Amino acid sequence: MPDRSQMDLFNSEPSPKRVPPRRAFLPWDRPLLERAAEWLLDRAGPDLPIDLSHLLVVVPTRNAGRRLREMLANLADERGTAIVPPLAAPPAFLLASGGEDSATVSPIAGEIEALASWIAVLTDTDLQEYRGLFPIDPPDQDFRWARSTARDLTSLRSVLGEAGLSFAEVSRRLPADHEEADRWADLEKLEARWWSFLGRRLDRVDREEARRRSARAPRLPDGIREVILLATPDPFPLAIDALEALAAREIPITIVTYAPESLAAAFDEWGRPLADFWLREPLDLPDFQHSVQLVANPDELLTRVADLAAAIPAPEETLAIGAVDGDLAPLLESTLRVRGIPAFNPDGGRVSREGFHHLLTILADLLGGPDFPAFREWLRIPEVDAWLSQRLERWNGPAARAALDDAHAFHLPGGLGEMRRFLEADAARVPAERDWERTRIESAIAAIGETEALLRSISRGPLEETLSSAMREVVGARRRAGESGAWAEKTIEAAAPELMRGLSQLGALERAGVHWEIGDRLSLLTEFTGAASVGEDRPPRAIELQGWLELLWEDAPHLVIAGLNDGIVPEAIAGDVFLPENLRKLRALRLRTNEDRLVRDLYLLRALLEPRRAAGRLDLLVPKTNADGEPRRPSRLLLRCRDDELPERVSHLFREIETSGSQLPWSPGFRLVPGLERAGAPEKPVAPVAVTAFSTFLASPFRFWTTQRLRLSRIEPEKAEMDDLDFGNLCHEALERYGNDPEARAWTDASRIEEFLLAAVDALARERFGERPGLAVRIQVEAARHRLAAAAEREAAERADGWEIIGVEARLGDGYPLALGGVEISGKIDRIEQRGDVVRVLDFKTSDARQRPRPEHFVESRLGDEPEWPPAYAIFRHADFSARSASAPPVEKIYRFKNLQIPLYALALSRALPDRRIEGGYFHLTKAVSDIGPDTWTIDAGLLEAARVCAEGVIADVLAGKFGRLDPARQNDSLETWHLGVPLRTLDLTHVGGGDNRPLTS
Repeated sequence: MPDRSQMDLFNSEPSPKRVPPRRAFLPWDRPLLERAAEWLLDRAGPDLPIDLSHLLVVVPTRNAGRRLREMLANLADERGTAIVPPLAAPPAFLLASGGEDSATVSPIAGEIEALASWIAVLTDTDLQEYRGLFPIDPPDQDFRWARSTARDLTSLRSVLGEAGLSFAEVSRRLPADHEEADRWADLEKLEARWWSFLGRRLDRVDREEARRRSARAPRLPDGIREVILLATPDPFPLAIDALEALAAREIPITIVTYAPESLAAAFDEWGRPLADFWLREPLDLPDFQHSVQLVANPDELLTRVADLAAAIPAPEETLAIGAVDGDLAPLLESTLRVRGIPAFNPDGGRVSREGFHHLLTILADLLGGPDFPAFREWLRIPEVDAWLSQRLERWNGPAARAALDDAHAFHLPGGLGEMRRFLEADAARVPAERDWERTRIESAIAAIGETEALLRSISRGPLEETLSSAMREVVGARRRAGESGAWAEKTIEAAAPELMRGLSQLGALERAGVHWEIGDRLSLLTEFTGAASVGEDRPPRAIELQGWLELLWEDAPHLVIAGLNDGIVPEAIAGDVFLPENLRKLRALRLRTNEDRLVRDLYLLRALLEPRRAAGRLDLLVPKTNADGEPRRPSRLLLRCRDDELPERVSHLFREIETSGSQLPWSPGFRLVPGLERAGAPEKPVAPVAVTAFSTFLASPFRFWTTQRLRLSRIEPEKAEMDDLDFGNLCHEALERYGNDPEARAWTDASRIEEFLLAAVDALARERFGERPGLAVRIQVEAARHRLAAAAEREAAERADGWEIIGVEARLGDGYPLALGGVEISGKIDRIEQRGDVVRVLDFKTSDARQRPRPEHFVESRLGDEPEWPPAYAIFRHADFSARSASAPPVEKIYRFKNLQIPLYALALSRALPDRRIEGGYFHLTKAVSDIGPDTWTIDAGLLEAARVCAEGVIADVLAGKFGRLDPARQNDSLETWHLGVPLRTLDLTHVGGGDNRPLTS
């Protein structure tokens, strides 16, 4: 907890020994880097070699320090001498010493320790005592809520820390009648509890308190006798406090400003630009319409930057690129490299974007309560696949994953243990002739067993020991090769030290009595590790992509600034829950405001312009929209001009622009060529064609090829309820059990039939989903019960009306064989019934609304719509089906088949039962009770013949490999992940079916 001296930190009188900082100015007619290096060398004196080791030069960033040292070395070499460079460091270096009595205080809390302490305090706090901060209780005061809130509080303390403030200090500085006073009083109390927890339970010191202590008594490294604040226009207040403390100890301080001395009144004594000057100073941008280039979107911006770089013979020597929008930096890097221009993003990548971090995240999910989605993702990680290959003698990753996908789609398990029980039951039911299926299920079961054993091994001991061992085993199982492998190794190397440091902090928490579920602890560790940077080696002759604050130190004569939009430059903070702008503007708090950032950035843009005004070039690229097409405003810096220039600038910045080239709709940057890799290879024989597949071919031969020939189907990893097919099958199977029961299917008592059907559907649901299915499934089972109860009434009525069930789920090959065009037709007829000399085939339909069977199978044809489709064999003539009067003369119409299911069932029955009249249609199980029941029509010989001709035509095209057509109107289908909703622009069907219409073997 802070002491009394901290409370008076900002109200104390300056020490009488304080030496005012000296001020120096570097003219901006030449780049800052050159000017700064020359200024340091000139003041070193005549002694050789040049020795600047007594200087601490404070610069804005580490990268600025690196570039300064490089320039000093180059200039010293030109002068024919060596140099001992100064210590160059960012402002935070002034606060790194620990301050007075640092040897006697506890260690500084690490990031995990600090965050975990907040979580522990928040989960153990009576929120009733903090209604100024928590006016409403969260749904659950659990780890997840506490972790989210702790992140917010940690971020808030970091912002306040730059101004040397704690929650308590803010609370004391607010006016008593301030609208936020109650909230900050609660934050002060909560912070006091956190400080107590940190000190007493962990024996740790708050990092921000340690920085405040350092600011009061900064310690310079041995040999440092002078401090220079060099071209740092926005030092944070606590760093200035440290400089004040050094000045009070008679340490010489020099403030060097990059600007002509004639503008001395535009800066305060610490080199910060003053609002009174810079908000009134117009920004003179020469040739504004040429310098400021509007582009339609980020893609256009990337192209423009690459074009500029490609037009320069050696761009790395004269060109610099500022990626001021952080999201653009990796895109710029990849775009330039594709164009053959080496580029380097010094920010590099984050471990959180890499596969190793994904592995840790999934492992944390599994340890938090092994659910199936996490396990499925676990099996798709290459390291895990390699580890299982070492652990299991017969491991087949693709087969095991397919078995799990199938089991999940069918059973919808809630957890990994439940999935294992379902798989074991499924394996026991596999018939002997399908041994391959049992093998893949057993492979999936074995993977679950190995994973559960790994989770147990991690959970049974200290995490810092068990996790390290497990990671070595899993990650070490994979051999990595090539460029991607080297990058993966580099990621692991970057993450490993952070992982070990985080494990050490978690161990300290455990020893202090902070006990959480292992999944929660690992999730904290994963978050911490993900923030680590993965450094990439700079390619030779690469253009460095720099952020906004780095550009002041760039000496290239041609500077391109990409992404100069408002909210980015200047950065704007809006809607801060704890620090709204009116609170930030209280000068007693010394917090940065949006106006402060605007003033700083006005100066920075001017400082970037001036050295290039006479000999150089500045290009400012402003996208009109972001990547999602949302409008973006140009930076307000560009509107700082004289009044007479403003209309021209507004007109230029807000004009409508077109994308380069013609304004075509979005188009993917690729074209898939399915079948190309198999061109010239023999096709597999055509298996029996399902009766339901004809409708697929008649709609889109390409989809027939993918679903029937390639057996492609969509996996739904987030599936949590029955889809339409599942729901229909559940109802079908209940009705199948009823139809197969010799006694029940003769009942005319609706109540008995209802009781049978409901018991059947309940038993089926238990077999498929277990005793405790999810809520969505329970609701769907109840909906099935409702429909089957209504169906019982119709079943009883049909039995009373003389309709007898003679076939249930009857296979076409078992008593009703059907072969057309030399190919066997397969299928199952849901129900066959007879009454007298009439036989009817029924297909159960569980769609919500009633679908009339006849229009579902054929419609009146409009031949002029698409002359190439449908083919001639799908067209037939027949007497008008809609004619209502038997006495009226028959009118012949032209129809087109959409579906052949019921007609082909009828064709099979007509051959087996030639003396019977055939009816066919649907038995509806709709939402509306009034629509439930049979819906049929008479199928005559003419329709049967037309169906036969159409089916043989389809089979002939299938045997000929004619699959190169799709229906672009049907975009929402199982192939959407292929064609992205624009199949005509993403798919080249030249080689589908073997290409060149090469026949397939039958």
